[in-house]
Amino acid sequence: MAIFFRELARNRKSFIIWTVILIASNLGMMAMYPVVAEQAGAYNELMKKFPKEMLEGLGMDRLNFSQILDFFAYIFLYIILFGGVYAMMLSSSIISKEESDKTIEFLLAKPVTRNAIVTAKSLCVLFYLILFNGLFIAADYIVFEAIKRDAFDMNKFLLLHFGFFMLQLTFASVGLLISVFIVKAKSVYPVTFGVVLGAFFLNIVSAVSDKLENLKYLTPFKYVNPSDLVASGKIETVYMVIMVLVIIISVVLTYVLYNRKNIAV
Repeated sequence: MAIFFRELARNRKSFIIWTVILIASNLGMMAMYPVVAEQAGAYNELMKKFPKEMLEGLGMDRLNFSQILDFFAYIFLYIILFGGVYAMMLSSSIISKEESDKTIEFLLAKPVTRNAIVTAKSLCVLFYLILFNGLFIAADYIVFEAIKRDAFDMNKFLLLHFGFFMLQLTFASVGLLISVFIVKAKSVYPVTFGVVLGAFFLNIVSAVSDKLENLKYLTPFKYVNPSDLVASGKIETVYMVIMVLVIIISVVLTYVLYNRKNIAV
């Protein structure tokens, strides 16, 4: 438990910064909804002038800006992009930081197993992601109630946030695995941005090209695409299975490989 609470303290500042910035950005964009909704017809017509491929790639081809959930789905795509970056950045540095900061010798000198170290750090990541999403849901619900024109589908509202949470867990689990191999904590930043932005790019490419459509199975952004969730009201079973498998396999491999790792102390 000491390791868990130490990790909470070490990562508290970054959690506060990321949470405040993303929630503020989200609320700021949602504040534009009343103005957009009043001119929804003009916005919808404007969208038709953009290339069809671009609209499909960004998930904007089925959105009606007069509906609050549709408008939210449009801006939420970019929120989950940066939310994915935060989740992976948090997890991919949490193990490697010990070697980078030269504190691993102190940890291993104590009567604590490597499994206990991974467990404590994984629980820290999970705690902050749950808290992050809880605050996000609360903030979004308040602003929805404040600016809505009509009743909105609460199930779809919660589904969008559940999808966001699953996407973060997916990236976080992969980041945790990557953290086993990275010794210098600063090295996680280019890796994190490369993986998350690469996945985001694959989502767009798979939507605009029939030949590359199968690439959608490689990107969590497709699994929980906000416009798809609003349209269908569900996460496809195959996508849920993929995310759960990625999470389980990544976490299991993290334990196995960290126990086998030759750590220089």
